[in-house]
Amino acid sequence: MTTLPLSLPAQQALWQADRRKGVLLSAAFGRSRNEAQRARRGGAADDGGECRAAMRSVLESQIIPRLLKVTRPSAPAADAPGRAAPPAAHVDAFATLCAAGDRAACKALIDRLMAEGLPIDSVLVDLVAPAARALGQRWEDDTLDFMSVTVGLVLMHELIHALGYEVHDGPQESGVVRRVMLASAPGSQHVLGLSIVSEFFRKAGWQVVLEVSPSRAELCRAVGNEWFDLLGLSVGLDAQLDDLPALVGTLRAASRNPQPPVLLGGPVFLLREDLGSAQFGAQAICRDVRESLNLAASLVSR
Repeated sequence: MTTLPLSLPAQQALWQADRRKGVLLSAAFGRSRNEAQRARRGGAADDGGECRAAMRSVLESQIIPRLLKVTRPSAPAADAPGRAAPPAAHVDAFATLCAAGDRAACKALIDRLMAEGLPIDSVLVDLVAPAARALGQRWEDDTLDFMSVTVGLVLMHELIHALGYEVHDGPQESGVVRRVMLASAPGSQHVLGLSIVSEFFRKAGWQVVLEVSPSRAELCRAVGNEWFDLLGLSVGLDAQLDDLPALVGTLRAASRNPQPPVLLGGPVFLLREDLGSAQFGAQAICRDVRESLNLAASLVSR
């Protein structure tokens, strides 16, 4: 079976995070040690509910709609009529294969459906989108762990880009509403933790894009395709720090916003209080999720 190229440390980090939803995952941009200790003593159940609510909200309001907003620049206005939407069994199988990280089998299923007459746009609307919802539902039902949901969502994102889709839906210049892109540094996908952070921003009136791109190239494409007032990067592993200055520099150079401030966060910065934002080319580091909005506001004067 072909799996996504997640390193062993990344897989271990995601596995540990799933086991401790209430302690770690709501702190993608940091959380006070006292709060974490309180969660360990008995608050994990409540935080787990918060995590589930946030993940459901992000799936329905951000990830799935963003999947549906992609376009194929070179595609004709509409596909020729083909076969009907894939049956529920195929959607279920596709979701299972994505959660297992089996890219080859996913691609083979898509190729077979298209060979049978399924229009390419129907692959997106009638296969990928309901499969993404299915992953979220399985996680809510405790029939799928969070690492598998993350792997599945990242693979779906990769597959639709492989089909030639890109997102061009967002504004191309600064507007009245402040916009932030939140993403994990390639190699550690903290989708659930970032979903908590995204809810903080959304409730404060920001327009949030939670980007699940697995590579630097796709992140660069995302920041170049639409305007963002702020870029937020979550870093989960100490091993990612060496490449972080280059990642920040590349994203800023590719951004449609010529001078986007970058806000760093994530578990690694809780353990390394000696680290400063300037050494990575960023403008600030957030070590407590509750401070994220104040930091963001100080970086984006509007």
